[in-house]
Amino acid sequence: MFRAHCRQSRRSSRPRVSAGFAVVVGIIATLLVVPGPANGTPPPNPTDSQLQDAKSAKDALAGLVGQLSGQIAQMQAQVARLHSKAELAEQKLALAMQQLEQAKSAAIAAKAQVKAAETAVEQAQSNFSDFVRASYLTGPVNGVAGSLLTASDPTTLLQRGDYLRFTASHQLDAIGQLSRAIVAKSNADAAARGAVQRQATATAAAAAARKAAQEALQTARDQKVQLDQQLAADQTQLDAAKSQLATLNDQRGAYLAWKKEQERIAAEKAAAEARARAAAAAAAAAAAARARAEAVAVAEARAAAAAAAAAGGGGGNSAFLPSGGNVPVAPSSGRWTPQMGQTAVNRAMYYLGIPYAFAAGNASGPTYGIAVDFASRNDAGVYGFDCSGLTIYAWAPYLSMDHFAATQYTQAGSYHPSTDQLMPGDLVFWSGDGSISGIGHVAMYIGNGNVIQAPFSGSYVQVTPLAEVESGYFGATRPLT
Repeated sequence: MFRAHCRQSRRSSRPRVSAGFAVVVGIIATLLVVPGPANGTPPPNPTDSQLQDAKSAKDALAGLVGQLSGQIAQMQAQVARLHSKAELAEQKLALAMQQLEQAKSAAIAAKAQVKAAETAVEQAQSNFSDFVRASYLTGPVNGVAGSLLTASDPTTLLQRGDYLRFTASHQLDAIGQLSRAIVAKSNADAAARGAVQRQATATAAAAAARKAAQEALQTARDQKVQLDQQLAADQTQLDAAKSQLATLNDQRGAYLAWKKEQERIAAEKAAAEARARAAAAAAAAAAAARARAEAVAVAEARAAAAAAAAAGGGGGNSAFLPSGGNVPVAPSSGRWTPQMGQTAVNRAMYYLGIPYAFAAGNASGPTYGIAVDFASRNDAGVYGFDCSGLTIYAWAPYLSMDHFAATQYTQAGSYHPSTDQLMPGDLVFWSGDGSISGIGHVAMYIGNGNVIQAPFSGSYVQVTPLAEVESGYFGATRPLT
């Protein structure tokens, strides 16, 4: 419990006329004490025009910064879309190059078949010549040799029974075989040339598309850098404008406060002067009253003493309690198995850190990349994987897939798990336009929210959180389901 103590005091005085007059004079002296003069130097006071100009400049720059921020957001989205398109073009080129190699192999096989047919025709012609020679040398005059000697022309010889018996007994039709072989050779050559030409054209178109996509992506990135630089410069100007406006506002506030204080001081001074004049008038009236009432001075003094005694102070005790209170007291299907998925993960993780190489990698492991444009200009000498090449190798013990991320989405399996159902070995895909045909990148889930991927030229096979790979996540496929 706390207590506040007031100490009682006592005082006494003798009633004297001079003492009472002194009290009056002291009161007058106290009332005559007035506040000192106001500060004569005012602080800076910006004009309304200066304040309005500073606010307009700040608002204009804020609007410009807002517009640039919006443009940068749009450009960032465009960069993401172009990045996805570039990835898709890259995958299409890889597939076209794979198909070109297949067409070349098919052409070589076709030429081998034609060569075999030509050899068979030559053998048939040789057999026929041997037969004719033997018949001429050893047969009777009226036999085959006779027919050969007596025939007026080759047509007559062909019409005779000797030739018919020869073709029937030996099952040879050299002229027919030769005709068919020539037609087959012509068709095979044309088909082989056409297939190779079509695939070469498709590969060139895919390479041009990838180059255009890479150039568009680089242009967008350069534009974003310029916008970022412009935004930084405008933001600096906006900060300076805000600082200038804040300074002027502070100056205006300080001036208004100073002005208000001057008004208060002036009012207080006027009130003090009025009190002093009133006190002087009262003192003069009191002096005149004392002069007129000299005869009763003693009585007035006694009355004053009695009044002083009656006005003496008293004392007492008071106490309070502080406020307070108690503190309160307080699935899988098909041939897929988890072991297969983990095996695929282990195969991919074996090459963790190997370089990315465009169009590189197959079921046997890493290969040298291909240089087709500026982005992959150094990849011809790089031994490694691209994104779909890595997944081909990882799952090679169990399935075969195209070197193309978009087709792997449906080739690998039919079950497409959500992100909270992913298992090690599942393939995950990103699409630039939200469709299967727009898929341009593939990675493999390894567990704990991470994937292993081959990102882009100049990088390496690496482990990355799924949410940080890139924008445009499309979905996942569980292989062998």
